[in-house]
Formats: sequence, C-alpha cells, structure tokens
Amino acid sequence: MDKKWYLVCTKPQREKKLAATLSKKKIENFCPLNRIEKTERSKIRISFEPLFSSYVFVFATETEMNTIRNIDCVINFVYWLGSPVMFKEDEIETIRSFTTQFSNISLSKTRVELTGRIEAVREYHRNNTIQSDTVAVIKDCYKLLLPSMGYTLIAEKERSTNDVFNYGFEGIKMGS
Repeated sequence: MDKKWYLVCTKPQREKKLAATLSKKKIENFCPLNRIEKTERSKIRISFEPLFSSYVFVFATETEMNTIRNIDCVINFVYWLGSPVMFKEDEIETIRSFTTQFSNISLSKTRVELTGRIEAVREYHRNNTIQSDTVAVIKDCYKLLLPSMGYTLIAEKERSTNDVFNYGFEGIKMGS
C-alpha cells in the first residue's frame, strides 16, 4: 500500500493528544505548532499552540486510515469532492520549515485551488515612528501561500537597519 499525507479533523483542543496517540501507534503525523511569544510583566512567556485548530496531518495507508478513524479524539478525515484530501510531501515540508523558522504566525483564509503552487512572499514595511539617524526599524512580512488548503501563513519580524542577522527566508523549501 502507498502512504500519503491526509488531513484529520479532531475534536476541539485535542490536536496534541492525537499526535501523541498516533506516534505511540507508530503512525507518522505532523501537528504544526505556532510558537507564541507574549510579554507579561517584562518577562517573555513562550507557548506552543496548534497552528491549524482541530487539524493534524497524517502519513498513512488506506488500511491505517481505519485505525485512525477509531481513535477517540478523531472526528474524520477532511474530504473534498467525495474523497480524502491528500497533500504532497513538499507541501508538508514547506509548512514544517515555515513553522520552525517563525513565531507568532497568523492565518488568513484564501481561495482553495487544488492545482495552485505553494508560494513564499517577503514584503518590507518601514516603521517611520521609530527612526533615528542611525537606526530605522523595518518589519519584514513573510507570507506562505497554501492554495491547496485555502490558507496563507503570515509572520512578521522586526529588524533594525543596522542589523546584520540574516533570517534565512531563502532556506525555506519551495514546493513544485
């Protein structure tokens, strides 16, 4: 049997539990986590929340799909036009790379296009309110367009103009 990436819909707030259960059953899965950085009382608190609420990707055969359906926190596989939605390996790797590289990612709904290609876009926004003779803060906005899911992932990073650190956006693997 040929393994493929599918999307499973879970009961609310059970994504991490499903991922752990699937790992125990030796079924490969991917629950993209969003690293959330919040400042509270001058301390940075970091938490990890599922990027796609109520969804987990699974790499399974058709026989493993029945096992997955029988797990308590699974509602069902996501279907499109009567068959389970399948994802390419490069789409999963691109999402994995983006979530590893960026924090505080937001989602924006877009039109679903099953034949569309994954695209990465980088935009620059100069913040004129915080500027001196030597330093200007620039917000880099990174967008990952996922037409097969109908989402765009958006992440922003601030950097000053005298910052020599390279964020490595070019290192994200692009799907074909």
